[in-house]
Amino acid sequence: MLRIANYYDGSGRNDGNPLYFTHDVKLRCKEDKQLEVNHVRPDASTIEYLGRYDAHVWCDWGEDGLRHILPYQVSFPVRNGTDPVVYWPTDTHINGDSYAYRLSLAKKSDIVYTAQKVTVDQFKADGVNATWLPCGFDPMAYPKYELAAKTYDVCFVGHINTPNRIEALDRLFKEFPNFYFGQLAFEDAAHKYAESKICFNIALNNDVNMRCFEVTGSGNFLLTNRIPSLEELFVDGKEIVMYDDLDDMVAKAKYYLEHDEEREAIAAAGYARSMKDHRFSKRVDIILNDIKKFKEKV
Repeated sequence: MLRIANYYDGSGRNDGNPLYFTHDVKLRCKEDKQLEVNHVRPDASTIEYLGRYDAHVWCDWGEDGLRHILPYQVSFPVRNGTDPVVYWPTDTHINGDSYAYRLSLAKKSDIVYTAQKVTVDQFKADGVNATWLPCGFDPMAYPKYELAAKTYDVCFVGHINTPNRIEALDRLFKEFPNFYFGQLAFEDAAHKYAESKICFNIALNNDVNMRCFEVTGSGNFLLTNRIPSLEELFVDGKEIVMYDDLDDMVAKAKYYLEHDEEREAIAAAGYARSMKDHRFSKRVDIILNDIKKFKEKV
């Protein structure tokens, strides 16, 4: 029996890795009666959970973004040497405080992944061995919609919360006034992507964010700023399109708005890549296998 506790708050935004992890493992439990997963809120003492679970999984949910306070006071699972503590941070890239906070939790863990490749070397330099495990997408949360026509030239689904994002979107929306902007999640976001010829992304700080997978995984065309590690996951110009500066952003948007067949071919190739390599179940396979290997050694 493999009993897994998945720790996350759940009282604020919850459309990320913790939710997807629990959902995916619960689906597996229907077929594998030797597998169990439960959501554990980290705002109470975890002592009561010791001995009840065979592994403790903590997926970053942007807790400092929710509480706007660091360190966020949580009851992190305690290592006992036999039931691994698994930590998968996402937002190590935001600033020094965010990195330091997540490094402190990584040092309390047995198995550490990071959604941002650059953090692998940063963690190693700070005494933590980590594996690069990018985010992904859940096809049930972001389905592929087949629509007869596109309503918008460009769309951005997300928050305007950084200067580089404000500057890029201001330029983009002035150049292409037939746009959509808003905050949506899951099927609503996927449907809006399907209504748009170009789905735009801009990273905060060279981070491979979830939007990259959600847009492509729902079968749509992604235009994003150039992110070095993203080039290892998708082929630029064939599966997604990256721009180098704002002039390049506008030029490429104009080109692909005028070349429907090329644009849709890239969207189809991006979809195939995401379905093959970037479904969230692929990430869960890795985590579960590493948990089993850890327990086999003790």
